[in-house]
Amino acid sequence: MRSLTKVLAVAAAASMLAAPMAYADNDKRDSNNFVTMCDTDKDGMVSKAEMMKMMEKMFDKHDTKKMGKLDKKQSEAFLKELMKSGG
Repeated sequence: MRSLTKVLAVAAAASMLAAPMAYADNDKRDSNNFVTMCDTDKDGMVSKAEMMKMMEKMFDKHDTKKMGKLDKKQSEAFLKELMKSGG
């Protein structure tokens, strides 16, 4: 479980670091799509809990071996989807 937390933290940090660069080249629709995708309580904002829940869903999707860990190939697919989702 500890490795899952680390992976999610790294993925969230990568997403946050990459997002400003992605948003600089894209219009506001991208940020609206991201909020819509994460905002489960529909308050127009993304909480840490909402974002982490989305990360967990994405992680579980790529954890095809259901080991609670991603190998290199799975990690690459996870990060590719994460970057696509972020903008």
